[in-house]
Amino acid sequence: MRQSNPGWIRWLVAVILAFLLIILVWSNFRFALQSPGGNDFLARWTGAHYWLVEGLNPYDEQVSLEAQKMIYGRPADPSKGEDIAHFVYPLPAMLFFAPFGLLPYTLARALWMTILQIALPVLAMISIRISRWKPSPVTFGFIIFLSIFWYHGVRAVIVGQFAVIEALLIAGGLWAIQREADSISGVLLGLTIAKPQMAFLIVPYVLIWALRVRRPQIVLWCLATVIGLTTASVLILPGWPLMWLRQLASYPTYTDIGSPLSILISGVPDRMSWVKWILPGVLAAYLSLEWIRSMGKDDAGFQWTAALTLVVTNLIAFRTATTNYVVLFPALVLIFHSWSQRWGKQGITAIWVGCL
Repeated sequence: MRQSNPGWIRWLVAVILAFLLIILVWSNFRFALQSPGGNDFLARWTGAHYWLVEGLNPYDEQVSLEAQKMIYGRPADPSKGEDIAHFVYPLPAMLFFAPFGLLPYTLARALWMTILQIALPVLAMISIRISRWKPSPVTFGFIIFLSIFWYHGVRAVIVGQFAVIEALLIAGGLWAIQREADSISGVLLGLTIAKPQMAFLIVPYVLIWALRVRRPQIVLWCLATVIGLTTASVLILPGWPLMWLRQLASYPTYTDIGSPLSILISGVPDRMSWVKWILPGVLAAYLSLEWIRSMGKDDAGFQWTAALTLVVTNLIAFRTATTNYVVLFPALVLIFHSWSQRWGKQGITAIWVGCL
């Protein structure tokens, strides 16, 4: 009997997906027209646009002023907490933003939102793979739905936060380690230089772990990526590291949101001010202990410690934002998997109730 050729099915699926993608881009374009904003992306787009099209340094005050005018219609007033819209990213981040700087802002924002909307469910699927979980189709669908529509994901898409891409790079790097694709892992983790405040703990942990378990390709490819991007960017725009650091130094003057841990302990009475120093130290010591303990564990132990590292990063980072919490999705899925293993149907119920 002749077997049916599934080729037409693949073509049909491809056509349907392409059609859905066009609808998504168009919907985002209409949203961008009717709801101006996306300020996080706007500041990066302005830096890329004026650098590539106008030839202005992305860290130049004039570029920031143009972004402020797009946001407020006038120069920003930092004393009122208004965003002065510095580029404030390392120049290697242009690898991601430069293509959009060549497009009109509204179209660029619509395409960027589309990429983030696709990246969120991809992040969820990678998180499930990392946990080695095989949820039921209903639970799987719920997790995908959650990744797109939980607050941190929705807000990240609306404001155009790069945190989604950074989270995808980190999760992809961890998954590549699990798959023993060490060179790919190293490159993905090296690319996290684009937003180092989200990766300043996880990358050192992975590199130390890789050396301990004799997987040097992870280290070599990560360092090669970071060094290569940094060297190339300095050759293209000498002096950018100092310009970037100056913008970082001015960041607290118009953004006073600290880390969750600093907010938590800000209400401590003055007579107990020592808690403000002890608590972060205790947390760092505990994380260091977990790093050491994970050196002799299997992949499950490594992935759990990596997830813990991401949680601690968001607790103690000098500056954080709710959009950055999308990087916690792998940790969330690990917890969900643990519940389902330990409590069965009751665990699945806990997942649904906990998320709702």
